[in-house]
Amino acid sequence: MIGYVVLFDVDGTLVSSESIGDEKRRFLEGIYAIVGFEPSAVPSRFAGMVDPQICRILLAEAGLDDEKVEYFLPKVLARMAKIYHDMEKKPILNEGVPDLLRILSASRSHIVGVLTGNLSAVAKEKLRITGIAPYFIIGFYGDNYFDRNRLIEDAVRKCVMNYKLPNSKNVLIIGDTPRDVNAANAANATSIGVASGVFSMEQLSQANVAWVFPNLKPSRELLRALGLESQS
Repeated sequence: MIGYVVLFDVDGTLVSSESIGDEKRRFLEGIYAIVGFEPSAVPSRFAGMVDPQICRILLAEAGLDDEKVEYFLPKVLARMAKIYHDMEKKPILNEGVPDLLRILSASRSHIVGVLTGNLSAVAKEKLRITGIAPYFIIGFYGDNYFDRNRLIEDAVRKCVMNYKLPNSKNVLIIGDTPRDVNAANAANATSIGVASGVFSMEQLSQANVAWVFPNLKPSRELLRALGLESQS
């Protein structure tokens, strides 16, 4: 019987933020290829946002009116996915990720999934390259969203319904930004923060996170937070 669904963010949570620093190229080159100018992007500013939202902001700040933003946006997103697929990249898993995923995947009461603001094509490429794609049964991506709260709200609702969970608190959302925490709390899910990105444990705690850890090494406390007491 399924008791929990565990949903992981990708950038900064599963994959090291430092190892994906060049990823901003997909935004800059994607916009340049379609619109003809290269905007300025500060990665930390957009931490926790979804890809379509970031692109919409960059296009609007470049001076395009709403009509042009909406016209160019799908073309930019499609080009971004292709650029990321073709570019040289070496995403690196954060500390503890492989061991934790092995433990979770062995549990009959847990479903493991991805919940990320990345475009699906981009996220799946990261999971494939790092070799962890087989661990994930389900995935929720940013393709059709402009707000992380709405993405997480829909993901939680679907998990509760599809797996007949007792309530939304049985959806455990693991992320590395206050936006991840706030969206999980707004959806009445269980928020688990990990300080493996650009935010500290203190900053995540200030966002009213339910649990917070320095990394994803499968410590006794982390396993307990995930409903895996018997594995500790």
